[in-house]
Amino acid sequence: MKKAIIVLLAFCGLLASPSANAQTVHANYPNEISFSYGVSLIGSAMSTLVNTFGLFNDIVGDEDMTVRSGGSRGILNLGYIHHTNRIVGFGANAGFNRMSVNLEDSTGKITAASANLFFLMADAKFNWFRRPMFGMYSKLGLGAMCINGSLVEDVSGSLWLPTMHVSVIGMEIGERFCGFAELGAGMQGIAQFGVKYHF
Repeated sequence: MKKAIIVLLAFCGLLASPSANAQTVHANYPNEISFSYGVSLIGSAMSTLVNTFGLFNDIVGDEDMTVRSGGSRGILNLGYIHHTNRIVGFGANAGFNRMSVNLEDSTGKITAASANLFFLMADAKFNWFRRPMFGMYSKLGLGAMCINGSLVEDVSGSLWLPTMHVSVIGMEIGERFCGFAELGAGMQGIAQFGVKYHF
């Protein structure tokens, strides 16, 4: 038990001392742009959200309309971060997701519908481990998304909602030009893979 506590405290000490590790690239090149593809579970999450809060009712006008299933082809993300120091950076992220859902009305009729999701979020990035050619970080994004599409037959419209994303762990390999991967939850997907350029 004591060994487990010592290992845990040592790990926390490593995370709590980012200034010793987060060196090189962010000091010399504080800006980064990124492009990534996210693997999405937004269809399932959106089904729960709209059914719980009845978010389609204002557009569709049918309180008995429910979302039965949904899916996404993936999320395209474009981001920018400016590092104010070697540890913390702030920026923005914009993305696009094409989603399809199956809607069921009160009679049991299933209708296929589709929507485009656009989002814009402010991002905060925390670099908690850095070595030459390798870094680890976490990221938080808060913003808004617009759902635009044909919901049922001839009914179409737009719906604005708040949104967020949390990348619990991100890894980047390389210096000025690098590849990266993130695991998290939210609008950018449960996992995303892409490239970054530091300048």
